[in-house]
Amino acid sequence: MVHKRRDFLITFTVLCLAMCACSGLQYLGSAFYLMVRHWVFSLESGGGRLLSGLFSSPWTGVLVQYVFSIGLPFLAVIPMTWFLRSDRRPAQKLSAEVWVSALFMALGLGYIFNFLGVFLDSFISIFTGVPAGDMNPVMDALDALTPGMVIYTCLVAPFMEELLFRGVLLRKARRFGDRTAVVFTAVMFGLMHGNLNQFLYAVVIGLVLGYLAVRTNRILYNVLLHMAVNSFSMLLVMVEDGLYALGLSWAAAAFSFASCLMVLLLIAAGIYFFFRDGRRYWWQMGQQNGVPTSYKKYVYLNPGFLFYVIIFGMEMLSYMMK
Repeated sequence: MVHKRRDFLITFTVLCLAMCACSGLQYLGSAFYLMVRHWVFSLESGGGRLLSGLFSSPWTGVLVQYVFSIGLPFLAVIPMTWFLRSDRRPAQKLSAEVWVSALFMALGLGYIFNFLGVFLDSFISIFTGVPAGDMNPVMDALDALTPGMVIYTCLVAPFMEELLFRGVLLRKARRFGDRTAVVFTAVMFGLMHGNLNQFLYAVVIGLVLGYLAVRTNRILYNVLLHMAVNSFSMLLVMVEDGLYALGLSWAAAAFSFASCLMVLLLIAAGIYFFFRDGRRYWWQMGQQNGVPTSYKKYVYLNPGFLFYVIIFGMEMLSYMMK
């Protein structure tokens, strides 16, 4: 099917503006959360004490907060884009071999671009005076690690992000071609993180996740892969912190050294699987990329995407200049 210029402009402008609105709703959700939290803690009844426990518990506090600031805004994108046609195809199974290949590429290539992001942050810090560690909000989250944060990072966030980016955005964009939709959602996914370090590796991981989505026509395998990637990184941090907390500094140092070796092996595996499978996957997506047209530039040259770049570009700059 040949799409007109108007088709590209309307679809991708709406998708990007919906994500801009989602960003605004996240700020409103955070403010509303603070209001609700203040009201809950002002209650003196038994029910009030129960609710205040949910808001303050290390197991549920973060989860309740993110319902307001992330969960509801993410879900709001669904009705905002409801009128755009989705590309629905029969679900396909995925072999364990392909899933494992994708996992190694996501981890290995993700670490390469993570290190690139750390290098760029360090380079920028020379000119701005801002410590490189302060440019990545993940560091702050790791400093305040709670059971609720672990549950969110390893289980809830992967599901919500895959539901939004591969379950909604990719399905709406896919009628313009598999590769077009995968790259678009990967870039949107990377920008959503709002800092240079995460942007780089999130785009790469987003490409892998996008491939799984168009190969299987569902997000189940994406969610599992996303959970595995987040859980692996979280596990390394938790084990090392746990050893230090137990006073086993020597064991923590040994584990840190072993982790470095493991990361190097993952990088090697990621490169291997990229050359063995990744290039073929990229070609396969190109074969299903629709009729070549000059209008595909409007995937990005539209008011919605430009506004989205401005919003999250300013957030990136705020981390670099704070």
